[in-house]
Amino acid sequence: MKKLWIWLPVLIIAGSIFISSSIPYDKQNIQPLLRQYVDKDFFIRWFSWVNFMYGKKEISIANLGVPAFLEFFIRKGAHFISYFVLGFLLSRVLRAFKLKGWRNALLALFLAVLYASSDELHQAFTASRNGMILDVWLDGAGAACGIGVMMSSARTRRNGMRTDKG
Repeated sequence: MKKLWIWLPVLIIAGSIFISSSIPYDKQNIQPLLRQYVDKDFFIRWFSWVNFMYGKKEISIANLGVPAFLEFFIRKGAHFISYFVLGFLLSRVLRAFKLKGWRNALLALFLAVLYASSDELHQAFTASRNGMILDVWLDGAGAACGIGVMMSSARTRRNGMRTDKG
């Protein structure tokens, strides 16, 4: 029974991602809030040089304006962090089921990317949202980092136990 409870945090983060993806963009738009509270001149002064393509969209202050530019990074940061946590938790669950090492990392990453793919597909059918393969890559990178942290912390704990006993 204890091994079933370890799935609960995974289900909570996966459910949170699903719910977030179900909300139309206009209900999540934080640009009005950013317009109200952010010092535009600061961001123009320090970040006007940032310019790159994300999919078919140019990401720059000149193209988007400060609020949309900031919102882009906040939204993509949320992607990365959500999947970092999901990857970490999936690796933790697989470890509890005695799957360790590269097999753990590979399966956890596969599951996270599979979920990210299904999430982007889900967004494609949500009003005023769209799914992007680039977001799957970003989610996968977040998951890989979370898995790396989990495996590194497990290795550190294991090596610490050897030192304490030795």
